[in-house]
Amino acid sequence: MRCSTPHDKLYAARLHSCMSRDKRLQDRSIYPHWCTDTVRFSDQDAAGHVNNVALCAYLETARLTFIRDVGMMARSEDGVRGISAGMNVSFLAESHWPGQVELGTGVIGTGTSSITVGSAAFKDGLCIVAAEMTIVRLKGKTPHPLNPGLRAELEKYRLKGF
Repeated sequence: MRCSTPHDKLYAARLHSCMSRDKRLQDRSIYPHWCTDTVRFSDQDAAGHVNNVALCAYLETARLTFIRDVGMMARSEDGVRGISAGMNVSFLAESHWPGQVELGTGVIGTGTSSITVGSAAFKDGLCIVAAEMTIVRLKGKTPHPLNPGLRAELEKYRLKGF
């Protein structure tokens, strides 16, 4: 981006800070949890590339499969549930139909009532999109602390090097 005014320079700096991501998320060897999704013909834009909305849907599959497999999907008897609270995405490479995407996910960190997961989609050996996503545990509308059993389960899925 060419920056000719102070406003443009500020915008470019903000854009760069929003777009920069931890490059470790592009390394398939760090992920402990895997699933797959199908690249559909309808995932393409007019130029024949898999569009950004479809890439985010693949990340949704990765995140939801992960939280299901660690026991956070179903609402518990006491009303505690996990919800998506944020997502920072890096669109890294063009991709095309047809094919499969391999989706890796793991834990970056835990807070009092939240977890941050890293996830990436790989197609034909190339990382096409990576993201950091935050999931918050709620009871009603109030954040609910992660219990020790869930914390122990999540530690099993810690991303290598994080």
